Amino acid sequence: MAEKFDPAHAAKLENPERLVELPPAALVRLLRLRGAETVIDFGAGTGMYSLPIAESLPHGTLYAVDEQQVLLDRLRQKLSAQPPAGRVEPLLNVENHVPLPDGAGDRILLVNVLHHIYDEPAALAEVTRLLAPGGLLVSVEFARMDRPVGPPNERVLAADGLHAVVESMGLKVLAAYEPGEVGLYHLAIVAEKPAS
Repeated sequence: MAEKFDPAHAAKLENPERLVELPPAALVRLLRLRGAETVIDFGAGTGMYSLPIAESLPHGTLYAVDEQQVLLDRLRQKLSAQPPAGRVEPLLNVENHVPLPDGAGDRILLVNVLHHIYDEPAALAEVTRLLAPGGLLVSVEFARMDRPVGPPNERVLAADGLHAVVESMGLKVLAAYEPGEVGLYHLAIVAEKPAS
């Protein structure tokens, strides 16, 4: 079974170098945002990417979903200090259930999440349930390469493994990116949920 994120490492989620290694603007481009979408940041942690992406949603909503209450509490503190342009709502994922209706998300973002849930059918099914027909999923994962950050290579998915997991969710891969194209050390996939 894949290893879960240890909330004791929450400070690592706040490292500003993350925003250099994987710029939020690159994620906004992959998400193809126009400003009124509903985005679900699945595995949002402390909201390091939720908040800058919400700035691109002045007429939309971003649901920051995580299974660790302590991480969402840190996000709430940040929201009270400086609310973003778009609405951000932290939501707790309890045993692979997010309190949103089917198809609630026009876009779903997974940043360094799939290597934690790739072997959990219930978690993958919940992500798929939340994505609207015709909606886009953007998954960004650390690549198997020499890099100064992130988990060891044996704990991340190879590019073909990432494709296989996304396709196993019934999604159609539209584009794939290698390290250096979106993030310094990341692979990225954009996939679409069939409209019917």
